[in-house]
Amino acid sequence: MKYISIMLIMFSINLSLIAPGEAKTVIFKKFQLMPKDDSVSDKDFSRFIAKFKKDVKDRNIESLKKSIAADIVYSYGEDDGIKGFMKSWELDRNSKNSGFWDEMGKILSLGSAYNNEEKTAHAFPYLFVTFPPDYDSFEYAAVTGKKVNVRKTPSSKSAVIETVDYEIVKQINVEPDPKKEKIDGYTGIWVNVMTASGNTGYIFSRHLHSPIGYRAIFEKQGKSWKLTAFVSGD
Repeated sequence: MKYISIMLIMFSINLSLIAPGEAKTVIFKKFQLMPKDDSVSDKDFSRFIAKFKKDVKDRNIESLKKSIAADIVYSYGEDDGIKGFMKSWELDRNSKNSGFWDEMGKILSLGSAYNNEEKTAHAFPYLFVTFPPDYDSFEYAAVTGKKVNVRKTPSSKSAVIETVDYEIVKQINVEPDPKKEKIDGYTGIWVNVMTASGNTGYIFSRHLHSPIGYRAIFEKQGKSWKLTAFVSGD
């Protein structure tokens, strides 16, 4: 499943070969998608999600299962509920080493947005709800941090050619074997992007998320909150 996530963050079909760091004509308008977290204004959900986050941090699958809906959506086309979800992420046999924990941890760190008018559902990350429709979800992604480095080559030791704050960027070259690196305990890939200023370079995937990448949907069922979907794609 983690490889599906990697491919979904590489969402572009634009295969133009542009040398990293080379300035080009601006081809899209600059847009800053500022972070938000509606969960802080919902006391009942705040208590629930605090416990959920702790279970994720502790990799406690037995406790976490109590917060997962029996009919959780985890894939388009498969409907085996929680049993299929556990199997797809290898949480049923090798739970501590599952890629689920890092993926869910990243998403939960980004904050939520209400996913319906009744405010009985939350979507993590917020950008699944707030991503502007003027930008193609398959070609653009949101930078999810402040002063995020755009580097000349796919390495944390490479020269910084620009820093961006919560901007939307465009993937310009899908690489079949993207460079992986572990930074501050997180293993991610370097994604080749173009910024609104026309510069091209690489952003570490920890600070980048596609609107069609993994999202977690929580809904209130009776008196309890449940994880009802953890899915990627469109």
